Parts: sequence; structure tokens; C-alpha cells
Amino acid sequence: MALLAVAASVAVMIFLLRRMLRGMNQQDWILLRQARARGTKLSEPQSVDFVLFLPSEASAATVAAELGRDGFETSTKLAQIQYARGKKKRGEAQQGYLVTATRTIALVPAELIKVRARFSEVTSAQKGIYCGWQIAGSAAKSASPPVRQ
Repeated sequence: MALLAVAASVAVMIFLLRRMLRGMNQQDWILLRQARARGTKLSEPQSVDFVLFLPSEASAATVAAELGRDGFETSTKLAQIQYARGKKKRGEAQQGYLVTATRTIALVPAELIKVRARFSEVTSAQKGIYCGWQIAGSAAKSASPPVRQ
């Protein structure tokens, strides 16, 4: 009897979890697991850098202005990306502009789904792509040597 109750509870939890996570991206899941492994409390608001690639300075400026109206702090810089064409093949490097959009959010599935949808909308209109996110300053933290006391 107890085993049946546990099995029913697990089935309900799986059903609810799948329903809640519909629309989540695999890249987001990987980044969330990495953040959690580093001890980040995902339900607490974090300053997050979202990165978008646009093909021209004009399209980058348009997207940066639009995201600024949405409450993001934005910066733009010249960049080059290279798409993978398979495990051993690389595509040609493409010159364009990276737009970094920063905002404080809770790193929960519902928020990431909304952000990804918005960024996909604004980048596709300008023939750009949404590259992903990282906790603001996390690259600098991981690159700096540990402090010994």
C-alpha cells in the first residue's frame, strides 16, 4: 500500500515537473546545473548577462535600444563568431556585433523561457541569434586565482 502511494506521488511530481518545464532549452538546463554546482541559489535574484549576436552595427543598435526599453542594461561590441558544421567541421567566421543585455532575475525555468522567447523574437527580426547567458561576472570570477588567507 505504501509503495503504491510513493509511486503515485512520483508520477504526479513527474507530470507537474514536465508541465512546468515545457519550453525549457537544453542549454539553459546545462547552465542551471553548472550554476547550482557552484553553489548559486537559483531562486534568489542574480545579475545575468544575456548575449545576442547581430550581423550589423545598425541591427545591434536596434536590438540594444529595444531591450533597453524592456529594462535591460545593454552594451555592444564588434565580434566574430564561427558556427560548427559538425563535430570536426567549422563554418566560416562571421563578423558582427555582440549585444550584452544585463538584468537581475531569478534563474527559474519560467523566467528563462520568457527571456529566451523575447530574445528569439527580437533577434530573428534582425537576422541575429540569441547565444545564451551567464551570471554576470562569473567569467571574471572563475578566471581569477583563489585568494589565500
